[in-house]
Amino acid sequence: MLSVRRALLMSVGERYVLLATNFVTAALISRILTPQEIGVSVIGMAILAVALSVREFSSSSFLIQSKELSREDIRSAFTVTFILTGIIAAAIVGASPFLASFYNEPNLVAYFRVISVCLFVDASLSLITALLRREMSFGKIAAIDIAGAVTNCAATIGLAWAGFSFMSFSWAWLIGSGVGAGLGLALCPHFWIFKPSLANWRGMISFGGYNGAIAILFRTFDALPLLLLGRFVSPNAAALFSRTLWIGQIPDKLVISGAIAVVLPAFSAEARQGKDLKRPYLSALSLITALHWPALLVLSVLAYPTVDVVLGHQWTEVAPLVQIVAIALLFSFSFELNYPVMVAMGAIRDLFIRALIVFPVSGVLLGGAIVFGGLHAAAWCMLVTIPFQAYLALGFVRRRLGLSWRAIAAALWKSAVVALASAVLPLAAMGISGSGFHLSPMEAIMAAGFALGGWAAGLIVTRHPIVDEIIKIFPALRRDRVSAG
Repeated sequence: MLSVRRALLMSVGERYVLLATNFVTAALISRILTPQEIGVSVIGMAILAVALSVREFSSSSFLIQSKELSREDIRSAFTVTFILTGIIAAAIVGASPFLASFYNEPNLVAYFRVISVCLFVDASLSLITALLRREMSFGKIAAIDIAGAVTNCAATIGLAWAGFSFMSFSWAWLIGSGVGAGLGLALCPHFWIFKPSLANWRGMISFGGYNGAIAILFRTFDALPLLLLGRFVSPNAAALFSRTLWIGQIPDKLVISGAIAVVLPAFSAEARQGKDLKRPYLSALSLITALHWPALLVLSVLAYPTVDVVLGHQWTEVAPLVQIVAIALLFSFSFELNYPVMVAMGAIRDLFIRALIVFPVSGVLLGGAIVFGGLHAAAWCMLVTIPFQAYLALGFVRRRLGLSWRAIAAALWKSAVVALASAVLPLAAMGISGSGFHLSPMEAIMAAGFALGGWAAGLIVTRHPIVDEIIKIFPALRRDRVSAG
């Protein structure tokens, strides 16, 4: 458990650094470029996300979860990944004139040409980091990701300031991924993986068949609101919704994403040893929600000052959307955790069946809301689609692990109390001040302090398990350093 805790601490620390660079990038870019310019990049990246889902047929998760992995497996993964990347790049470049015409944005042609080159560099990096994750080498992964992110951040801001408009995003991605791939090869100099081979491609494609289909459904659904808003409303609306999701997902990036980088290798290792995953899954839910739920509730309360600080006054229209989306995302607490536990148990087919149900239904609901209601209807629709997805996702996991709804509720009730305790004091302070949600910077800081105090009190009163985990991590790490010395 110590190695997992150390890896988790390292991964979460990395995510904090990455979030800081994303924060700086978003804050400055939102002040340099207009929502219209950012909207064009948002549309381009949404199209790219759907196209890249095809590459999941050679998913790096195959390398992480395989019980035994040979050099031929790794070289086959490289070969299939690069073949699919070449097909995607050619398709994007070939379709770019039509896409530019469809969205009435001629510069998308140049945008996609630069992006097509990025795909090959990014493919190399993804294979290297997959091998490092399998080995639980999260220190090296952190170094690679941080170097690439910092470079990307500096390049994006510099290019935008120099007048490259939305093209700054594509050129910065190329520069940042190049730095990351170079450092990855320096830390993991296995150049033999780039020797083409198709010797053991069938097992990977068998795994990737379901995984690729899931990725296509998920990323199409994920990109759908941005593509529809860009086409039926405006690129400006697509940018507003994109920034809404970005701010709404800050708690996910802080809490869940850092954990997930460790959870899949850890769950896979447990499964390879034949251990039961029921207890670690419930424990993970409890620990994640103790941080995730309070952060989302407080974000909903402090949406206006958060948007003002992060994006600037010109993005104030995003704040009420963030309040709605943050509440909807309370139901997403298990989403990223469900994937690794199901993959570790070999239940990739169940994930595909679930995706085949939830994403088409959710896509129809969300698409109808956008076409007939526009930007705000899209946000309100998430209060329906996310709980629907959460119910079905937990249903599939319950069946595989043999869990009851009562067991899940028992793992979550303390986190619910902690979340309410975090939000009560800021809401009470707003009521007393009479300023509503439009807080001044000083009032927002005070409200955040009240939220932190309520969170700590909630943990103590409920005797939440996360308190014991916090206590265990740091003394254990100190003892480990002493013994190493």
